[in-house]
Amino acid sequence: MSFRVTARSAELFSGLVAPRVEAGAESSGSEWMRFLRDRVREKHIDVNQVITVYVPDPHGTVNAVVAVSVDSPADVDAGDVFVSIPTGVFAVFMPSGSLADPIEDVWAQVDDCVASGAIFRAYKEEVEVVTKSGEVELFISIVL
Repeated sequence: MSFRVTARSAELFSGLVAPRVEAGAESSGSEWMRFLRDRVREKHIDVNQVITVYVPDPHGTVNAVVAVSVDSPADVDAGDVFVSIPTGVFAVFMPSGSLADPIEDVWAQVDDCVASGAIFRAYKEEVEVVTKSGEVELFISIVL
């Protein structure tokens, strides 16, 4: 389990919503999330990466926005939602190769780091990046 800490600038994303999901490998690797990633890729053929933004709500649930980065709200496609991620500090995880599924690998590392006290999750917006070639990078909001 290794990670790096980085600051991430504010960003705007546009895409499709999966309401009330559990942020983690089970939901991220589900058929539903794969379906949403495929739909976003179909709409944005030239995009290399699809981002899933996990957005907590005031009721204690998390909504996932499967999206692409956009420059302004004017760039949001009809029927899509947009979400803005504020500037923040994140622990960044990449697959270690200990598990065959790279999405499962990064989320397992997060669970291990939280359990060991290596990181303290802020439970704010979290960002999962999946490229066309299947590379994964996970940004977990943390408290310093």
